[in-house]
Amino acid sequence: MNLAYSIERHAFLNGARIAVKYKDTTYTYEQLNRNIDAYANLLTSYGVKQGDRVSIWLPNCMEFIYAFYATLKIGAICVPINYLFKSAESEYILKNSGAVILFTTKEKIPLVEEVLSTTSLRKVSIIDGCNRNLEGFEDISSSKLNNYNLFQSVDLSPDEGACILYTSGTTGKPKGVELSHYNLNTNAEFYADSIELSENHYGCIVTPLSHLLVLMAGLILILMKGGKFYLFEKYSTETVASMINQEKINFFIGVPAMYYMLLTLPEESRYDLSSLEICITSGGHMPLEVRNQFEARFNTVTIQAYGQTESSPVITVDSLKRERRFSSVGYPLPHLDVAIVDDNNNFLSHDEPGEIIVRGHCVMKGYWNNTEQTAKTIRNGWLHTGDIGKVDEDGYVYLLDRKKDLVIVGGYNVYPVELENVLYTHPAVLEVAVIGKKDERLGEIPKAYIALKKGFSVTEKEIIRFCLDRLASYKQIREVEFIREIPKTPTGKLMKRKLKGS
Repeated sequence: MNLAYSIERHAFLNGARIAVKYKDTTYTYEQLNRNIDAYANLLTSYGVKQGDRVSIWLPNCMEFIYAFYATLKIGAICVPINYLFKSAESEYILKNSGAVILFTTKEKIPLVEEVLSTTSLRKVSIIDGCNRNLEGFEDISSSKLNNYNLFQSVDLSPDEGACILYTSGTTGKPKGVELSHYNLNTNAEFYADSIELSENHYGCIVTPLSHLLVLMAGLILILMKGGKFYLFEKYSTETVASMINQEKINFFIGVPAMYYMLLTLPEESRYDLSSLEICITSGGHMPLEVRNQFEARFNTVTIQAYGQTESSPVITVDSLKRERRFSSVGYPLPHLDVAIVDDNNNFLSHDEPGEIIVRGHCVMKGYWNNTEQTAKTIRNGWLHTGDIGKVDEDGYVYLLDRKKDLVIVGGYNVYPVELENVLYTHPAVLEVAVIGKKDERLGEIPKAYIALKKGFSVTEKEIIRFCLDRLASYKQIREVEFIREIPKTPTGKLMKRKLKGS
């Protein structure tokens, strides 16, 4: 097994078919495979062997795709780094993974120079020109990649590592999640079947390729099915909407914040998104009001997916073969078991809230070089997600909140996502995040941070009054703070920990 087989297969069967559009250039499957082969030959010339780690510190670009699949072709393990990371963050990942090769840009040279001596790096390949003669650095932007000799993917055991992706590190140092070729291949296959993705779908990639959401549910998924996608360097609401209209893109993947922003666009022909057939939302539960508005305005189907890096990443999805239940995060993928347990690891009945656990093909190999944390997270074959949820009698999964985001008000459990869903129904609210604030009498109280839509104004008292008729007394919002925007990660996920520290 090798994830790169899909590229070779489509290059052989239908090489002239378009695979990727990037900027003003179109790349067929044959061209894509040849460029990946050039990178694979480059890596072997560096002495990279099966199991070695190759790191990619690049923005969204074709070179990211070449380096990623070339690493897989030769049996090495890919270690993506978020392009926005600074030297301390990247140094930790390079050291912890033991990466021997790094692909990056000339912009990052000063940062790499700072940390090079503390890592295992043997070579730093610069994709866009290196205007200085630096030991250990090599410019591969020109003639170095003219080697188009065929390179057939190495046949690997399904359990061989394909990627190490580092978690955000909200509770300390980031942990490297090792995923196998089997993890990613099987997760992608079942996911594609659930949403009925085919070679006729034309997707767009707008979030960083270094993030597993788009790496699996975008890049790997689309190329596995023989479809095509438009690659954006970064997300811009106007640019993305205009390109969807121009190219008649029919498959969109984004985090909830992007859907909010698309809804704020004026109703002009250049922002016509009616070509969209499937719109995936992940990286957080999309509020029902936003989801309903999006489907009504653009006459499309939204698909809620749920998972995490440790689960390759998809656990549940709104399958098009089943009823979509908007209050849920979908139905488990085939050959996955999902259960709910209490703090003592006792299995709970239907509709009882507790921690979501999962077992099956999606469960990671483990945390890289961290057997202690692996043993805490995977117990008896079950991956403990750290998310609070419930399962109904039909098997649909409902996400209530992160375990650490739970707010306990006078002994009652309050789930911020429930309060956020209510607040999103207010006509003035653009974005909202609810967190727990310490309180002498109740222990904690819910506090809402709200970003308003342009042209709207509302007071704290009005927001609190709005919630009175919609929430039980112990769930009431007690404080409101208006801010310009909710802090987000580079992939658009809300960063509640920054609000807690404010």
